[in-house]
Amino acid sequence: MSLPPLKSLQYFMHAAHLGSFKLAAEQLFVTQAAISQQIRALEAHLGCELFIRETRKVKLTRQGEQLLPHVLGAFSQFEAGIKALKQDPSPNTLNLSVLPSFAACWLLPKIDDFQKKHNDIKLRIDPSDQLVDFEQGEADLGIRFGQGNYQDLHSELLGGDQMLLVYKQGMLEENKPLKAQLFDHQLIMDVCPDAQRAWQLLFDELLIQPAQQPSFLEIDNAALVVQAVLSGQGIGMLRRRLIEPQLVHQQLHVWQGFELMCEYKYYLVGPEHHFSWPKVDAFKSWLQSHFCEFV
Repeated sequence: MSLPPLKSLQYFMHAAHLGSFKLAAEQLFVTQAAISQQIRALEAHLGCELFIRETRKVKLTRQGEQLLPHVLGAFSQFEAGIKALKQDPSPNTLNLSVLPSFAACWLLPKIDDFQKKHNDIKLRIDPSDQLVDFEQGEADLGIRFGQGNYQDLHSELLGGDQMLLVYKQGMLEENKPLKAQLFDHQLIMDVCPDAQRAWQLLFDELLIQPAQQPSFLEIDNAALVVQAVLSGQGIGMLRRRLIEPQLVHQQLHVWQGFELMCEYKYYLVGPEHHFSWPKVDAFKSWLQSHFCEFV
């Protein structure tokens, strides 16, 4: 004999447990007619009656009582199998996929604090801007800078950022007009939409026409832009979070009066069930506490 549809067995299990088609329908968010139809189809498939229908309730027949423990056992096995798939295979190792610039400039200077507080969790950091295959175990969690719409993944907002005009001490004089000084220095462009938008806004505010705009040294990595500005190679437009240590130690200076909120934001990303893992919850809580700190 072929097996009956899984839905009819599910409806049978709920109706048997509650002793009512009406209550089973409410629990499963379907109509009472749908419950009755599935039960009738199951009875027809098995060639026997499973319920004694009474006015306000139903009772199992002998055949129904015989079938119920097998159905309960089968659904219990289904649940156990699904739960096993979602369990953390490596509860003491956290694999992170992190943007290289964020890893170098923000995460690594702070990560010692996490390791001291959670010395039972071993961290593995993959600095990459490439998409990872979470299902193949390439990463447990990712930190991304974007709009949060990552297909088939759960994302949680960490926070935003600001674009700032930064330079090494002595390169710009704050008591002189910025427009004239810009043409005396190399401008360094982090090749990303927020930086490009910030430079254009600055040029518009300074009334620098497109034909007059200076050329850029373009670098497709914010961490390298930070290093270039630190070494005195030019003036950069950088995200505040990426230069927190340099601002604290006054290695870099910010031109006052200009800043731009980034359109992109930082997100914690991964399969939804990963967020129930203790190691992920610990890292998320630690990360959120540090994101509240804004220089």
